[in-house]
Amino acid sequence: MGGGRLIRFMILVLVVVLIWKVWDYSDLPVAEPPPNFQMSERESEAVEQKASSRQKEIEAGGKPQQILPLTSTQHEELEVAVYPPLRVEVYYEALCPDSRYFVMKQLSPAYEKLHQILNIAFIPYGKATTHEKDGKYTFECQHGQLECKANLVHACVTNVIKDEEKQLSVIHCMIDKNNQPMKAGQKCVEKYSENWENVESCVLSEKGASIMKHMGDMTNSLNPPVSFIPTITIDGSQDDQKHILQDLHKVLCKRYRGPKQPSCK
Repeated sequence: MGGGRLIRFMILVLVVVLIWKVWDYSDLPVAEPPPNFQMSERESEAVEQKASSRQKEIEAGGKPQQILPLTSTQHEELEVAVYPPLRVEVYYEALCPDSRYFVMKQLSPAYEKLHQILNIAFIPYGKATTHEKDGKYTFECQHGQLECKANLVHACVTNVIKDEEKQLSVIHCMIDKNNQPMKAGQKCVEKYSENWENVESCVLSEKGASIMKHMGDMTNSLNPPVSFIPTITIDGSQDDQKHILQDLHKVLCKRYRGPKQPSCK
C-alpha cells in the first residue's frame, strides 16, 4: 500500500471513530429541574448576589476578601478613654467662719454626690505665719493661738487618716465646733473608728510642727497669693473662686471632662 493511500485510510478511520463518539454522548441524560420547579425571588436574588460576589473575587485575583486584624493604631482608637479625677485642694483655717461654711455646706454635699470623680486635699494654714528658731517651728494664726492648735489637729488628722472620705467626715465634724481643738479632735476621730492616740501623738510632737510648716509652704507657693480664706484650687487653678464658694457642685460638674455624672444637670 502506497504512502498516500495509507494516510487516507488512517484519516477515514479517525473520522469514523469521531462520529461514533458524538453519537454515543448524545444519548446521555441531561440535568433538568424537577417538574413544577420554580425558584423564588429571594433565592434568585441570593444566587445573583453570590455570582456577583464570586465575579468580584475573581477580578480581584481569584481570592475571597479577608478580614484583616486591627492595627495598633486602630486598637488605640477603640480603647475607652480614661478621665482623671478632679483634684480639689482646700486652703482654709480651722476657726474661720467662711472655711466652716464651705466645708459643711459646699464641700461635703458636693463630695457626697461626686466622690467618684474627686480627690481632696486639706491644707489648714490660711493666713498664718511660720517662725523657725533653733530648728523648731512656731506659728502665728489669723484667729490667735487657739486656731494654730486647731490647725495642727486638722493637719495631723490628714496625715494619720489615709481614707479620703473619713478625712472629710472628721474635718467636717471638728470644724463644726472647734473651740476646744483637742477635745473636738478626739470626739470626731473616735466617732469614725480611728485611733485618736496616733493623732494626739502627732499633735504633741515635732512631726506635727513639720507638717504645719509644710502646709504653710504649700499655701505660700500659691500664685496668685491667697487673699481670701478659704481659697480652693481645682486641678491647680484658682479660677472662678466666687462661683466655687457659692456652688461648688455646679463648678465641678462643669470642669469634669468625663462622662456626665447623675447629679449634674
